[in-house]
Amino acid sequence: MPEIDLSKLYENMQKEMIQKLNTGAEAFVHPGTKGDDTELNWIEWFREYLPQRYQVDKAIIIDSTGKQSDQIDLVIYDAQYSYLVFKHGNEKLIPAESVYAVFEVKQNLNKDRIEYAGKKAKSVRALSRTSAPIKHAGGQYKPKILHEILAGILTTKSDWRAPIENSVVKYINEREKEERLDFVCSISNNTFVIDNNTFVTEYKESIKPKIHYCEAEKSLVYLLLNLLKKLQDIGTVPAIDFLKYAEKINSLQLDTEVYDGKREP
Repeated sequence: MPEIDLSKLYENMQKEMIQKLNTGAEAFVHPGTKGDDTELNWIEWFREYLPQRYQVDKAIIIDSTGKQSDQIDLVIYDAQYSYLVFKHGNEKLIPAESVYAVFEVKQNLNKDRIEYAGKKAKSVRALSRTSAPIKHAGGQYKPKILHEILAGILTTKSDWRAPIENSVVKYINEREKEERLDFVCSISNNTFVIDNNTFVTEYKESIKPKIHYCEAEKSLVYLLLNLLKKLQDIGTVPAIDFLKYAEKINSLQLDTEVYDGKREP
């Protein structure tokens, strides 16, 4: 049986991925548009390579209590089971229950960028999430255990001189639980994948995460494959308890006796 050279396949995929990320970048010469253009390119890149059950946008995350996160450059959220998106002007507002992952997009990787991405992740993870039971023909499934929302930073290059592994490990390990990152990508250097616990109930702060990385030649392929694996581990997002969101609507209960003939309205 003929075999395929996966290494060569990945090299070709990497070239294609880089080309897609760079598409249109040269059309924007104004410094103020560079960041927005980079974010848009990454959003389109994820839309191209992720399965259609996932949606990708720049957004603010909200919860049923009315709290909100910072604005997030790139959000991967559910487009099938718990899809619910609000709009406020030009902003998309996505319920926390629907979110799988959040990423910050920057040109350069450095200590401040890692800290910044960690704080953005914390603003999302601090939100309240509901998890409703799901009815089926024989009864109902219990509410799904909440998964930990994935987080990362996507950059083009690093401010650190190669090799950058020691710097990345140092500043990743300095992050507190809610600020920890699962992915650090510097296209020109490496992609780092941090093996944090996927589910809230399993997290042990005393255990340092395992960190794996690959070189620049296959950094984007490595990012995609590891992201797909972590999304696969999560499975589906929890079912939204829509009544929790409805509690913020001022509603009145009708007096049914008025209408059932027992007394006059």
